[in-house]
Amino acid sequence: MRAARKDRPLAPADTTRGDGAATFRRMLPQRHWLTRLTFALLIAFGAVAPTHSLAEPENHGPTATDRFISHRFTLEAHTPETVQLAIHFGLLQPIVLHGFNAAVDVRWKRLIFTYSHGVSLNFTPYLRQSERDAGLRVVAPFSTGGGIGIVLIDELYVLLDVKYHRFDLALGSEHPSYETLTVGGEIGWRLFLWKGFYLSPVLRYWPNLWTSAPPGGVPLNNGALVHRPLVQGTGGLFGNLLVGWAFSL
Repeated sequence: MRAARKDRPLAPADTTRGDGAATFRRMLPQRHWLTRLTFALLIAFGAVAPTHSLAEPENHGPTATDRFISHRFTLEAHTPETVQLAIHFGLLQPIVLHGFNAAVDVRWKRLIFTYSHGVSLNFTPYLRQSERDAGLRVVAPFSTGGGIGIVLIDELYVLLDVKYHRFDLALGSEHPSYETLTVGGEIGWRLFLWKGFYLSPVLRYWPNLWTSAPPGGVPLNNGALVHRPLVQGTGGLFGNLLVGWAFSL
């Protein structure tokens, strides 16, 4: 007969493993918020991450699909496949100068050709205090000209601008006028919001190159007041915000 097997003594309980599980359970409430935050960040990143890096490049601007923010950011210059036409308006003119300005841009590859025309621009509030106190009024009935430029990266561009301005003065029965010619530069960037609709902040430097005003200024009130030719912005430097629409021809 086979000998009866003796019962072996039971091994002592592994209290270390139990303590570890209890510690993990105690840590769960502390880590729960971190887990949720991690998942939330991953989902948010997935929602906003550009998809064109994993697939074909998205269309951009006028050729974009029907979506909000039709801009596709890139470090390369956006070059339309065909000639692109854009019409835009400056917000500075109606808000600050109580006038109006419209412009047309023609783009081909990286080249830009532009023409703009402004009307009824009121400079009276920005005259010298002595001129305002005397009752002088200055209005630019028109400001016209064009430029040529190039796209650098994305929709960032630079222009060389030539503009011709006329200023009409009024002080009592006196109504003299003079002209100025500005030649300067412009840097701007277009942000497409929906299809061809875009906003474009610009910074311009348009110093006076020539004026028809007398060398010492325009004398008024028998010489008691002398008006010096106006400059654009502050010493020729000023900004603007353009609102426009671009489309391919």
